[in-house]
Amino acid sequence: MSFYKLFDRSYRDYVGEPEVLRSLNVIVLSAAVGMFLFAAHGGVAFAGYASALGAGEFAFGLISALPIVASLMQIPASHIGIKTGRFKRMFLIGGVIQRVSWIVIAFIPFIFNVQDVRLWGLIVLITLASMSGSFVAIAHMTLMGSVVPMQVRGRYITARQKVIMGFGLVAGLTIAFVLDNVPGDFLGYTIVFGIGGVAGLIDILMYTKLDFSIIPKKSKTTPLHKGIRDCFTKPVMRNYLIFWTLWSFSINLNGPFFNKYAIDVLQIPYISLIIFGQITAQLMALLVISRWGVFIDRYGSVPTMLVSAVVSTLVAVAWLFAVPGVIWPVLIFNLIGGMFWCANDACMVNMQLSHTPTEERSTALAVYAVVTSLAAAAALIIGGALLEMLSPIMDELSLTFAGTPFDHYKLMFVVAIVLRLIVVGTTLPRVWNEKELTLRVAYANAYRDISSKLRYEFSRLRPPSLSSIKTQLMLRKLNNQQKRDKRKK
Repeated sequence: MSFYKLFDRSYRDYVGEPEVLRSLNVIVLSAAVGMFLFAAHGGVAFAGYASALGAGEFAFGLISALPIVASLMQIPASHIGIKTGRFKRMFLIGGVIQRVSWIVIAFIPFIFNVQDVRLWGLIVLITLASMSGSFVAIAHMTLMGSVVPMQVRGRYITARQKVIMGFGLVAGLTIAFVLDNVPGDFLGYTIVFGIGGVAGLIDILMYTKLDFSIIPKKSKTTPLHKGIRDCFTKPVMRNYLIFWTLWSFSINLNGPFFNKYAIDVLQIPYISLIIFGQITAQLMALLVISRWGVFIDRYGSVPTMLVSAVVSTLVAVAWLFAVPGVIWPVLIFNLIGGMFWCANDACMVNMQLSHTPTEERSTALAVYAVVTSLAAAAALIIGGALLEMLSPIMDELSLTFAGTPFDHYKLMFVVAIVLRLIVVGTTLPRVWNEKELTLRVAYANAYRDISSKLRYEFSRLRPPSLSSIKTQLMLRKLNNQQKRDKRKK
């Protein structure tokens, strides 16, 4: 029954069956393999591809919103999974359709010659990929909620992210090299998304021999209508849903437009944008994400999220100093932001699983995804529309900030920063913390632990006193004498 030994030492005390350990390993390794696809369609490559196909700001916002709107399918997907109990079949079929759709997306410029037809082809295929992906997402999250031990959930999630980010670094550099060195307007994108689709297929097929029977069967689950109602009536679930809905709106109001701004306005080359952006953020995340996992397991998701959300929001101020030919705002944004956005992502997954009772997890996860995705989709569409509307107005005003042009993009960045801070300050403190610590107690404990750790580390840096040196020499002499005595015997 042995499989990959990635987490044997860390989790063997919490995992009862080898099949569960096997599931934990596959969940990590498959995501690492599929990281090439996610790095392609979730980053700079997709923003450049959409622009190359002729998408303006509003069209780009609309296209970016399609995967989020398609998450509405998670509720029927949850219902089908609960009714039939065939989460595995649903996962595999949906996953294959989604990955094949991205392979076809890679060849759109060679299938259609008219720009409008290409855009509509992109819209249709992304919608299909996203709808089928809803079946994958609900089955995958339900499986994770059933197999990941609660005692080490934070550490497992961050360990998984660490592996994924390591592969993401390789994927990002490969994508940058291909896009900057392959000639032609579309061939580089075709190679990137084609390889990404194949890697995604391998990711899905790694689950073929995995046992999904650990997911609760129909008799142990809550009816669909009751599960939906509980998300809006139970205080624990409702407060979480309110926060994540508003947070999703605020981060998507301008989030996807950072890359478009860097490509279209700042004219930053792909290789520079990926190295100083995506790669830098992932390297910083790799350095600290394990610490975040311990922090989550010790103090809970809410105190962790409050710190990471505030810092990752404020660091976006660096974009206000961005001008063509200057890379340092992008570097600062990703250098600091990468250390804290990874904590946001870990908290999101942990809170999703912690705020869903086992018997209604599938339904609750679907409701969370649908409601927060609708908010994100609305933010993307509104953000794209506002950018196009504000562009001529800001051009006419010709405002400046700190000696740099203050254009319509920077105005949207300011609005989003203020909105995020309001959301974090008003809704996050009301969310239930799974460690049952108040924010004050959690931060007091964190301050005590960190202070103690720092004092210990600084004490090691001090030069040893004469008496301690003498003591160490005496102990070493005694130890050597004992070894000599043993050899004589």
